Amino acid sequence: MKTTTDKISSAAPASATPSLDPLTGLLSRKSFLDQVRIRLDQEAPTDWCIATIDLEHFKLFNDWYGQEAGDRLLKNIADYLKRIQDCYHYTVGYFGNDDFFLFLPNDSGLVRLIFQTVCDYIQNQEQMEGFLPIVGVYPIADPTRSVSTMCNYAQIAASTLKGKFSQRICYFESSMVESLEKKQRVLHEINGGIQNGEFVFYLQPKCDSRTGKIISMEALVRWIHPQRGLVPPNEFIPVLEKSGLITRLDMYIWNSVCQTLHRWQEEHKPVVPISINVSIIDIENIDVPRYLSSLLDQYQLNPKFLMVEITETAFAENNAAVKRTIDRLHQAGFTVLMDDFGSGYSSLNMLKDANIDILKLDMKFVEMNEENHNKGIQIMDSVISMAHRLNLLIVAEGVETSEQVSMLQSMNCLCVQGYYFYKPMPVAAAEQLLAKTPTEDYHELRINFVQKHHCEEYLVDYETIPSVSESITHILEENTLELARFNVINGEYVTVKKSPYLTDDSAGTVQHIRDYSQRMVDQGLIHPNDTEGYLLFMQLGHLQHLLLHKQTTVSYIVRRKVDGIYTRILIEFITGLTCSESNPYVVVVRRIADDSE
Repeated sequence: MKTTTDKISSAAPASATPSLDPLTGLLSRKSFLDQVRIRLDQEAPTDWCIATIDLEHFKLFNDWYGQEAGDRLLKNIADYLKRIQDCYHYTVGYFGNDDFFLFLPNDSGLVRLIFQTVCDYIQNQEQMEGFLPIVGVYPIADPTRSVSTMCNYAQIAASTLKGKFSQRICYFESSMVESLEKKQRVLHEINGGIQNGEFVFYLQPKCDSRTGKIISMEALVRWIHPQRGLVPPNEFIPVLEKSGLITRLDMYIWNSVCQTLHRWQEEHKPVVPISINVSIIDIENIDVPRYLSSLLDQYQLNPKFLMVEITETAFAENNAAVKRTIDRLHQAGFTVLMDDFGSGYSSLNMLKDANIDILKLDMKFVEMNEENHNKGIQIMDSVISMAHRLNLLIVAEGVETSEQVSMLQSMNCLCVQGYYFYKPMPVAAAEQLLAKTPTEDYHELRINFVQKHHCEEYLVDYETIPSVSESITHILEENTLELARFNVINGEYVTVKKSPYLTDDSAGTVQHIRDYSQRMVDQGLIHPNDTEGYLLFMQLGHLQHLLLHKQTTVSYIVRRKVDGIYTRILIEFITGLTCSESNPYVVVVRRIADDSE
């Protein structure tokens, strides 16, 4: 390396009043290209190369540490590169963002030294080892080639390294261009395929493992190519994800799903919820909640029929953005599933922070053989039990054998998806299946699940229930926190009596029970761990089902703030001798729960 350096240092690079980048002090893109061209033409150095340094995930670095910290890091790296430029007469440029370019001897030891030094600057600044550089190298075989093309080839080499932490330096090969051109041809075909309606979705049912009834379905994209036939998703999904164009296809599929649900409703066919897949790329590219809500308006759909699946890895890539998206999806009435649970390195941490409704667990989460069978079952049982304690429904996907079904049933995992029941099928086949196969209301199943884990429902003999007036007299003699009148038909909710220990301002206000319940949550009056179950229980449809059809007095326990402290509160819905459209009023009582309740 010393001999090569001494050889070049005797000839200083030509200067043509180069322009410098104001942040880094390095040559701008045009000046770098001009200076390298001059040196190649005048000095004709042999065995040199163009190298590019790219700071992977630099945008995330700026998000975490701020623009000022990002600029400081770029400046420190640039100062180092400028020193070696001045010492050894290499040529160094900065093309903006996080892209540095060097014209230097094609010496692998030298490239490794520069790479390691840049790594040290990153780690020393923020003690963050995850933001490592990648280096792409183009050895100059033909000095007459455009310098811009040489830089592009170095970038192509670097792009093959993204996400590969075991390899951070790559040398350009001509086959990389061929691979890139193939990907571009695929992208061109995909764009044409979307325009020509070649992309469709198949549906795979989710079932109740006990009864085999269909609960919902998942939409899975398929490409029906006019010449190649059915193209496997693994041939086009990765290409679309890397190009960032996956969102265009996803939006097309989401629209198609909503069209199908609307048609089922119009034709009075059986309708079950369909879940669609949303990627982190979708979340970063568009306003997903707003777009999906616009589809519901366009096709006149209830949000209960369109569920959203987000992969666990999306939380790891941009947890804050995903959480904001889920919150807004919930506000719009959507149900959210975490897909591929267990595939990431921080599954439990992701689950702790994720405000999801359903957990999807792939049976491959535990690959069981004769040696690890018992441990595998224990792991699966622990995960399912944990989900139940977190008040989450769990769907086991990839179920293929009757033994797996029996095991899941023994663990109280009721929802399953997999080839044992049904493979993904075209929409027409799914329609025929729904026409002859019993279905089960997913939302009622979920509400029953929440009740089982977080509330108690006391079924009282209808004829022994006292009149409403007698009940009120008895209630007012007790330490009542709140007394309200509830219209079970239209949802009107009026607080009649309220303890001063309750800090909300609801007394005397006429409002819908949905708005009342949501305000309790928004004001932080309901314990965070109880909010989901509380909102589900207080849904008007659920209360109508209990009070009109079952004719029961229902009690529900929730932790609510009383004088600033979360306290176990018993909520009672008490009917008179009849509860119907002609007599819709119910007395609602909230009081501190006894230890025995």
